[in-house]
Amino acid sequence: MATRATIAYAQCDGSFQATYLHFDGYPEHAGVILNQRFTSIETVMALVAGGALRCLTSSAGGPEYLDRARPPKHVCDHRSLIEFARNCDANYLYVFQDGQWHCHKM
Repeated sequence: MATRATIAYAQCDGSFQATYLHFDGYPEHAGVILNQRFTSIETVMALVAGGALRCLTSSAGGPEYLDRARPPKHVCDHRSLIEFARNCDANYLYVFQDGQWHCHKM
């Protein structure tokens, strides 16, 4: 069974860009990878820009996107972000804000 997650980053205007992660979204895996490999807003923006993710670690070493990846979702506020994560059946929500990751159990 997949541990789904939503990965997002905050924008200056208080809105968010978010995407879906299908596998291994639990903090001991996704949380560790996000904190080790995606530590700047530029790397986080590039990750999310690719759209829906199958997993954060592929055999090639980087993230693996779904074949027909949905584009990232722009949401206008935190409440809308929570709703997006719930609609994705996310178990966890990771938000990059103020230069660090915040993990929320859904």
